[in-house]
This record gives sequence, C-alpha cells and structure tokens, in this order.
Amino acid sequence: DDFVTTRRNNWEYLFNGLKHLSEYLILPVATENSSPSWFGFALTVKKASPKSRNTIVQELNALKIATRLLFGGNLLRQPAFIGTPRRVYGELKNTDTVMNDTFWIGVWPGLTIPMLDYMIESIHKIFGVKQ
Repeated sequence: DDFVTTRRNNWEYLFNGLKHLSEYLILPVATENSSPSWFGFALTVKKASPKSRNTIVQELNALKIATRLLFGGNLLRQPAFIGTPRRVYGELKNTDTVMNDTFWIGVWPGLTIPMLDYMIESIHKIFGVKQ
C-alpha cells in the first residue's frame, strides 16, 4: 500500500510541477472514476514545442534523468505486423503521436522531493521557462 501511495504522490507532485508547461506538453490524466497505481509519468510533446521529443530525452539523459520511450505505440508500424491481415478504422493519428512524441519519466517510490524538484526544474530549463 505504501508503494502505491508513494507512486501516486510522486505522480501528483510532478503533475503540479509541470502543469505550467501545458503549452508544450500533454500531461497524463487519470480516467474518470479511477485511482491508478501509476507506472510512470508519460509526457507527450506537442507540435507547438520548440524542441522534439528526441532532443528533450537527450537533454534529460545528459542531466542524469532517466527516460523511457513509450513501448509499442502504433503497433501496426511494428515490423511484426507488416503485411498481417487486420481491419483498421481511421488514420490512427493519435497512436502515431504517442509513438513519435511520448516518453516516460519516473515515479518510483525511492524518488525524494529534491530528486523530483530536480526533474521539474530541469524540464523547465529545457524549455527556457521559469517556474
């Protein structure tokens, strides 16, 4: 229970610290009437962002802030699915956006407030935005 509570608290702390960057980032939100045990904090870089996901990830990694790309994305673009029979509805724009523009930062319970602050401050600096 403590593990899940701490992950939720870390997620909320990151959300509150990064919500000022909503011009450049889509922040995660819980589905209505849910209380997730967050795996991580997914950030999707908007088209209006002055920096791409890859640039942001490289800068975070250089600052010793670990990131992970969102696994899967648009599965129909994965080599294993090329040429397989399937039915597709629509253009799958959102799945392409997730595949190309989303990454994770951590909410691991071992993260301290100074560590979370460092993550928040670093992301603000990457965008050139003061907190």
